[in-house]
Amino acid sequence: MPEIHKSVCSLSINLSLSLFLKCNTCKCFSMPFHIPFHFRMWSNSEGQSEASIHPKDPAILAETEDTAVLWGRTREELANLLITQPISGWEGMNIHSLGEIIWSSLVFLRSYCMEEMCECYVVLSSSHLLILSVDRTKAAFVYEGLLPLVGMRLRKTASGISHTFEISGSMIESRLICCQNSADFNMWVQHLQHQIKMANTHRPVSPNNNISFLVPCDEQWKKRELMRHLLCNTILKWEGKPIQHLGRIQYLTMVQVASGCMGDSEERLLILFPEDLLFLSVDKDRTAITYKGKLPLNGIQAKEKSAMLGRLQFEITGRLTEPILITCSTAEDYEKCLFYLQKRKSLII
Repeated sequence: MPEIHKSVCSLSINLSLSLFLKCNTCKCFSMPFHIPFHFRMWSNSEGQSEASIHPKDPAILAETEDTAVLWGRTREELANLLITQPISGWEGMNIHSLGEIIWSSLVFLRSYCMEEMCECYVVLSSSHLLILSVDRTKAAFVYEGLLPLVGMRLRKTASGISHTFEISGSMIESRLICCQNSADFNMWVQHLQHQIKMANTHRPVSPNNNISFLVPCDEQWKKRELMRHLLCNTILKWEGKPIQHLGRIQYLTMVQVASGCMGDSEERLLILFPEDLLFLSVDKDRTAITYKGKLPLNGIQAKEKSAMLGRLQFEITGRLTEPILITCSTAEDYEKCLFYLQKRKSLII
């Protein structure tokens, strides 16, 4: 079966889907934003009919265990490569913790907000969908994202794009996945629908993903595990670009937050990213995390307040928000929050 990058694509249909992946190292086919496209794979010979372009599938297109999928390697050999060789840019949990690889293949990902169609290798495990871009020069994978199946939805597209489906969810923007042929498409729909159902019905509970073990995050190991949890699990009512694209977490802690509209102070997770300050809430049963707001660091200032009566407080002001009073529980949290917030301000100045 010819690899998808060797095909020349003719494209024609309107899309209004979004995709957060940004493939810096993969081979991409640029196309103007909002220009209609239709995806079709042509052979090297010209003047062939649609029937000859897509032979009688799935039999002709069906793969065997010995079929080379990428770089002359079979699917099984690529699975072994994933767990034995380092993946460039890898973040979060150890790849071994993802468990058994259920299905994987080379696909195209389409984004209406990026003007690109990117070649990626997508890997399905029991609880996550792993997105890797393909560095053909080095014959290596590059980490692009890890999506939890909990809360994910799959929809077959009714468009003219062959062998294509859409995934979306409460915490992720929509992605359009274009498979190489109908056999691969059917495998993806079958396996992914089943694993999404299983993930939502039988979500595993363990110290690694049970929030009650990690909150309050009063120890360093809890903070590290909570950071991983946030990057790999659903955040309710999430808005904007995915949390994985906000950059590396600079600091995380639990604080009390009070503002004019809130009255009494409320418990919040405060998370500092390179360019954003994120607020999340944790429910009383410590089972769910909800998005509460995000502020750009270049639009706010942090001012120290008096530490009288043992209160470690600072105030956040800015053109995009009313004053917010932050109360920390330890001197370390107080000092580090101020350090990162004021460091960002000095860099802007």
